[in-house]
Amino acid sequence: MAATKKFAKTRRAFLIGTGLVGGALAIGTTLAWRRVANAELFKLPADASKGEASFNAWLSIAPDSTITVAVPRQDMGQGIYTTLAMLVAEELDADWSKVKAIQAPLNPVYGNMTMLADGAPAPMKSMMVAMSKVLGLQATGGSTSTRDGFMPMRMAAASARSMLLMTAAAKWGVPVSELTIEKSVIRHASGKSAALGEFAKDAALLPAPKIASLKAQSDWKILGTSPKRLDVIEKVNGTAQFGIDVRPEGLLYAAVKHIAMVRGELQAVRWKDGTVPKDVLHQVRGSDWLAVIATSYWSAQKALENVELIGGGATATVLSSDQLTARYNEILDGGARGVVAGSTPLRREFANRGDAPKLIAAAAKSQRVGASYSVPFVAHATMEPMNCTARIANGKVDVWCGNQSPTLLAWLTAGNVGVSTDNVTIHTPYLGGGFGRRIDLEVVRQALACAKVTSGKPVQLIWSREEDMRHDAYRPAVSCRFSAALGDGGVAGVTAWHHQMVGPSVTKATVSRLNPLAAGDFPPDKTNCEGAADAPYDFKHFRVDHAQIDLPVPLGFWRSVGHSFTAFFVESFVDELAFALKKDPYLFRLELLKSQPRFAKVLDAAASAAQWSAPLPGKNWGRGIAIAESFKSIVAQVVDVEIIDKKIYVRRVVSAVDCGTALHPENVKAQISSAAIYGLTAALKGKITLKEGQVEQGNFNDYPLMTLAECPQFETVIVNSGEPLGGIGEVGLPPVAPALANAVFMATGKRLRDLPLVLG
Repeated sequence: MAATKKFAKTRRAFLIGTGLVGGALAIGTTLAWRRVANAELFKLPADASKGEASFNAWLSIAPDSTITVAVPRQDMGQGIYTTLAMLVAEELDADWSKVKAIQAPLNPVYGNMTMLADGAPAPMKSMMVAMSKVLGLQATGGSTSTRDGFMPMRMAAASARSMLLMTAAAKWGVPVSELTIEKSVIRHASGKSAALGEFAKDAALLPAPKIASLKAQSDWKILGTSPKRLDVIEKVNGTAQFGIDVRPEGLLYAAVKHIAMVRGELQAVRWKDGTVPKDVLHQVRGSDWLAVIATSYWSAQKALENVELIGGGATATVLSSDQLTARYNEILDGGARGVVAGSTPLRREFANRGDAPKLIAAAAKSQRVGASYSVPFVAHATMEPMNCTARIANGKVDVWCGNQSPTLLAWLTAGNVGVSTDNVTIHTPYLGGGFGRRIDLEVVRQALACAKVTSGKPVQLIWSREEDMRHDAYRPAVSCRFSAALGDGGVAGVTAWHHQMVGPSVTKATVSRLNPLAAGDFPPDKTNCEGAADAPYDFKHFRVDHAQIDLPVPLGFWRSVGHSFTAFFVESFVDELAFALKKDPYLFRLELLKSQPRFAKVLDAAASAAQWSAPLPGKNWGRGIAIAESFKSIVAQVVDVEIIDKKIYVRRVVSAVDCGTALHPENVKAQISSAAIYGLTAALKGKITLKEGQVEQGNFNDYPLMTLAECPQFETVIVNSGEPLGGIGEVGLPPVAPALANAVFMATGKRLRDLPLVLG
């Protein structure tokens, strides 16, 4: 399903773009009709040899009525090719068997406006929407793909539908109002009928209507159902192409090795016996890495076993994980030293109503509850290793790479090679896992550096599993401290809540790698406290503080970003308060959610489906519950665990999700389970540790993932509230860790406050 993409932008756009979009990978508002109108200036390139007729940027129709849908987001297993194609198919009343999806070419009309707006503080949202129209950034992240495409893609299809009906009406001499479409066939009461493809060529020549009516939800025939996913067959039979499958003619291969020390500089290269292996065609040296090029990846990788890289320098860190933990605790105690030498924590209030610290300080000791929690660095561990194939020949550049922003990739490539983006072609195949990892472009820089020495031959650079594990852009280590006051004057017995956190800014760290000049501390990074500062519980006295520190460790966006740790913090402490008040954890949450009926309904749905009050199978079992909102969707989860010889076994995860309206219910359920598995892996096993500046883990033997045999039974209930659409690819992750920890407490009486969860 790889597609060729070109995009005309000045190289200056890369400097402008990275400063804005790097801090906005969580991003919402869609000026849908303006985008459809702009699409009149750009139409999806049609295959003339097949007689395809292009209507706008999003769709074309062939004489045999095959509808080709341009999907402007990248598929990394989340089913976006199917869901976005369904938007078009619904408005055209298409025969689903005649619908196919392709990766959209690069053009500003496909920019992800929702992503930028979501990540901006409220006063800056309108500015970000305006800027997103200028940048036209195609990117996949923040669970925004369906939300961003929902209106413009439906409207584009409605426009095409209107054009097709007008053409048929003119040909048959009947009013448009007397025509209907059913499974890609236009019908008239007289008995006349013809497939869409018979009218497509003439219809596409008409001017697009200024506006076309969308179908009412009550008339949907495809949306809200679960048709077969468009990508399944080729992924099952092996014909789907991922980045690592690319094989352009004359391909060479490169393997890369980084110095062990984080943030160090490559100072010397020492080959065994002073001899470079004969299979090595070229050596390419970077600031902290060495790549070798050979005629096969095996030869290149084996050659690197014979080289020692000497690294160090002033930028190198000797930080160890235990030192970081101690420093975090000092900062939570009010310390003024940061982690990086000479730095100080940047302290901010992210939420403050009432006077929580004062009430807590004044409360009797017996009425105060406190706890501290922490999460470690975790890796993305995508199944497809990081890779990129590049070719530089005759003033033109081709790049094949699974990525989460082809626009950024085009800008970086043009700036790196020194050509116009008119001469850059980006090929985006399927992604073998993304989770935020493939927004990072270091592998692209390395592949381009290799392609500069191969005299026009393409070169495919692949990171080994060890290189990826030890040089990932990690989900950050974060610690926090809670204090609360109990009493009759509060909400559900809680009078005050104070949450203090310490950790780095993922957004700042990501932007600094894309464009260091654009990295800064303003505006505040919402991902630092998302899910904590906007927790749904209506405490009268409520405060959330954050101490932002810089770290020498590379950091990146990780599935559900800040929600991945704030939900664990918040929902674990809510359970502690329930226990302190001798209240049922589920009923206690309902008390706290009296002013949040939508949350309460989702919580009720999960508890009911899980039979919350039903007896557990044995005395070593436990049941926990948690709820979290992320990316405009609400998920509640109930987890059942069994403890055997101090080992935690997850037996069942019951989820309830309100994403507004489930457009493809079975895919929604699949994504909830997928995210829960990813979250359970982190909760039970995920931990990257540092020792004197070096990452200690290197492969799945010391960074294990949850296996199929370890996976629990999954049940998901969909709550269709009709609220505006929410995301789905990440939202099943945040509540699963606290629900699991709360279940372990029920089973053992032991409160585990640090991830990964370990008994004994």
